[in-house]
Amino acid sequence: MPCVTCGRILAYHTEKQVLYCPVCLDLPAADPKAVKELASEIREDYLNDEQLMGILQEYGNIRVIAEFTKELNEGAAGMVTENNMSFRQFFNALPILKAVYEHSNKFDHQLKPGTGDEQEEIAERVEGILNAGTVLIPVLEQTKEDFAVPIHLSPLAPSSWQDFYANYSFPHSEYWWCSERCLRANVGAREEIREEFIQKEVIFRSFDRPESQDFDAVREWADHWYGFIVSIGFASALDTTVDEAFTTQFPDSVSIFDLEALLDDVNDVVEDVVTSREGGDFRATGIPAHEFDEVGEGVFGDDWPAVRSSVLVSESNPDAHPLFFELSGTKPIQFSGGRPAREVPIDRVVYPDQFSQLVKFQLFPFLENGELEKSTAVLGPLTAKRGVEFERNVYEYLRDTPAVSDVFHSCKTSKQNGNEMDVVFRHDGTTYFVEVKFLLPTLNMQSKSGIEKVNEKYDKKIFKETNDATGKPFPEKVTSYRNLETDAEVSHQVSTDNDDREQMQVPREWLDGEYEMLVVSNFVPAYLEKCEVRFLTDLELFQWLDKDEDVFYDVLQPRC
Repeated sequence: MPCVTCGRILAYHTEKQVLYCPVCLDLPAADPKAVKELASEIREDYLNDEQLMGILQEYGNIRVIAEFTKELNEGAAGMVTENNMSFRQFFNALPILKAVYEHSNKFDHQLKPGTGDEQEEIAERVEGILNAGTVLIPVLEQTKEDFAVPIHLSPLAPSSWQDFYANYSFPHSEYWWCSERCLRANVGAREEIREEFIQKEVIFRSFDRPESQDFDAVREWADHWYGFIVSIGFASALDTTVDEAFTTQFPDSVSIFDLEALLDDVNDVVEDVVTSREGGDFRATGIPAHEFDEVGEGVFGDDWPAVRSSVLVSESNPDAHPLFFELSGTKPIQFSGGRPAREVPIDRVVYPDQFSQLVKFQLFPFLENGELEKSTAVLGPLTAKRGVEFERNVYEYLRDTPAVSDVFHSCKTSKQNGNEMDVVFRHDGTTYFVEVKFLLPTLNMQSKSGIEKVNEKYDKKIFKETNDATGKPFPEKVTSYRNLETDAEVSHQVSTDNDDREQMQVPREWLDGEYEMLVVSNFVPAYLEKCEVRFLTDLELFQWLDKDEDVFYDVLQPRC
């Protein structure tokens, strides 16, 4: 929804929660192309940053890798125990860790005896790198992807990434705000909305699913774990940097049950070590490489070498899927009696157990599953099944909300003609006609192209703007209801049984009272309004009606 006057991308004002055009408001908007080129250069240099290279030079790659895998594990633990994932640890740490492997041949592979103070120093410096990356990487990526609208603060050319921040401000754009709304509705990811997110999950997304976890069919497994698959898959594919770190081509024969067996068997190997640790100790566990290979061969047989290269990140293969991490090098052993020290080889596999168990859900869509159903073949039907339940859940929430009245589900005119209305309700003297959608996430939703794909989905599903679209555009259906005769009858669905319907005379308020058109979904497009249709996530619907929050965002118009 670029500016209708000048065509520039709109910026988002965080405090006022409005979109605005910096050009039309006479703000010193920077040349987008020039700033994008500069951001690309700085982004390329960042993973070679002197902070990262310095810690590798000083301590060697083995201890640095161990610290980064601990960060991954701690980030995953928050999701498992508190339903609150740390993006900084879970996602931002991985591209940096892979950069360590890519550069590891330049640094010491010897594990020298260290003190607790030294390990604490490593932890603090890794934390500093992650904190810088949490600020730096998103701003650079957002600038490249039109998720930020750079505004000049200084005419000087930046000579470093610190100057880059000093010379520009980076208000978020309309594309970022779309991604942020979807992120809040599907992952939570913000501490301030955590309780509302959990309530929303219970109200709208408590779907029927197989309860047993002993599955032998891919569809049943995916049905049970659908929420994890979608939320973690969505979050890991938000931007291209993280997406590339989480993307691997597995051998066609590998199934999700094979990978579960591998993880379960590795768990058995490390169980005593993991259970002996105190709470809050998120260090990843190391196992000898030969034991890891014995486990892998027991699960995959002759296919193990090909699978191993897909699941073990190493110096020779930094692009493997991040389930396991190789540690190789030497460790000095001191002998008594004045005998000279000897270098003993280190050949271990690091297993960040909590992180890897979550990555299992993220990688599911990449699997062909051998002779079983392909992962991609089951997600579409499972999403459609949830779409039916989601629509009913939206209706039942509205029906049971005191601020709402006259709620009807699946309304149909006597002649039908494609005029089914998912939900109709009254609130504050206004009739709301509602279309309900439940969609699979679009990849790369921290890119302009990813957001535009979401827009295209809604252009097709709501406004029927493609040649292969079926049915009437949503605004046209609403017009048909508004034009009904006063004595016309409509039917609505009473229970979860599709055939349990009642006839009623069309309410007078539907015909000549104040009305609005809403689309309620798990994902929203970038445009706030189109053809007088407004778009809300299920979280925003809850925040509006239960918390009395203003969720109808507007575009600030310049004064004439």
